[in-house]
Amino acid sequence: MKALAVYSPGQVFSNEPPDFSSLGYRFLAEGDSWFSIGTLNPAKNSNLLFEMAFSQWAGAVNCASPGDTLNRMSQMNRDPNFTDLLVGRRARIWDALLMSCGGNDLIDAFGVRADGVAPDKRLLLTQAEWGPEAQGPSRYLSDAGWQTYCGYVQANLDHLIALRDSGPSKGVPVFMHGYAFPTPRPAGAGPKMGPWLYPSAQAYGVPEADFIPLARVLLGRMAALFARSAADTARYPNLHFFDTTAIAVEPAALGSSGESGDWVNEIHLTWRGYEKLAAPWCAAIEKVLAQR
Repeated sequence: MKALAVYSPGQVFSNEPPDFSSLGYRFLAEGDSWFSIGTLNPAKNSNLLFEMAFSQWAGAVNCASPGDTLNRMSQMNRDPNFTDLLVGRRARIWDALLMSCGGNDLIDAFGVRADGVAPDKRLLLTQAEWGPEAQGPSRYLSDAGWQTYCGYVQANLDHLIALRDSGPSKGVPVFMHGYAFPTPRPAGAGPKMGPWLYPSAQAYGVPEADFIPLARVLLGRMAALFARSAADTARYPNLHFFDTTAIAVEPAALGSSGESGDWVNEIHLTWRGYEKLAAPWCAAIEKVLAQR
């Protein structure tokens, strides 16, 4: 297998851009911190792109950057580099788009506190709003808030597909990955960077014993949302979702504050964890591309 070569937009825009003519696959990548966090500390962190490999030489221009690690999808869709390379003056025909999206949007929504905020604008319920214990960890979640999140994500996917189809790469595959099940815990990525889930779970009074089950329900719902979207080929033609929640990674220990299991911090994997997800995702991507 041949490791994916990852280029920055700056390299593409330079006087000596990469030679894409020798590549079997040419990807344009955009997304959240699962595509970019490794550039903050390459000696310790990785990201999903860094662990991808294909049967033939492939390259990806990665428009995600450390400054975008907590960006929402709407901001991502306005990224000037991504837009320029997809439909602008520097646009070319890409073999596919690689997208890492939805995760940080979910974290943003999870972090909304209840102070004066209606349930349809947040994902967590106050203790007074909790459902019966028989509902399990779903009792902590706002169904109205989840519907708001679903509408937001799908509207941004509408924009992404429309953007793709307005340029020379019209109709090319869009590949999206899922995430792994995190453990809400006090493990940030550095100063003023996390933890992300743990503070809100504490603030809403969720029992610590339910932190992991709650995260599994939430990430499972998101995977189901993207799977339904990809299955709607009339609305989202040639959108492909790979459910990485089905891939086993070693969970982080509850209450741990540093690297634990396959996790370097609360929401980002170690290189070993990303490698476990990257290999089957790459195989799924190549299977689609081979049919074109």
